[in-house]
Amino acid sequence: MLEERYEKTEAGRAEIKSRALVQARVARNLLLVIDASKTGADWVAMVQGAAPGDLELLIQHQLVKATAGAPLSRPMGPASIATPMGAGPSSRMSGASPSRPAPSRLAGVPTSSLDYAQLYTALSTFAKQQGLLKGYKLALEVEQCSDMNQLQTLALDIIDRVRATKGDAAAHELRATLGFN
Repeated sequence: MLEERYEKTEAGRAEIKSRALVQARVARNLLLVIDASKTGADWVAMVQGAAPGDLELLIQHQLVKATAGAPLSRPMGPASIATPMGAGPSSRMSGASPSRPAPSRLAGVPTSSLDYAQLYTALSTFAKQQGLLKGYKLALEVEQCSDMNQLQTLALDIIDRVRATKGDAAAHELRATLGFN
């Protein structure tokens, strides 16, 4: 169940408006943000206070369904590079300051000229401009970043998403706003 990717059903979209079946705040938050971009386990981990039972509740009420076919693959590029083991939140304790950009682990990967706090603020501001659902999902993604490398990787991924949906001009503008010159 947790390894699969899920998408909202029509009943799930209707439930967001009607609030008839799911009263628990955490389960409702999970319903709001869930899509096929991540596995069930990823979404449960991302929504604060969520447990596998919340996802199971959404499945039982047929508000979400497993996506057909193989799990989605992400495009290869800087944004799809996984964080090496041991480079999670504990890396903040290693003495490296999260307010200074850390050198990129990969040559050729762009780095932001903004420090951690500035980039975090810029991404959070961008999230607020994206509307309720997209903005909430994006804000959750920003909050999950525990160091500068993760934040920069997310920023580059967001720039790629903007390029795919709104074109090169919008992506270029966001890229400059986020300090990737």
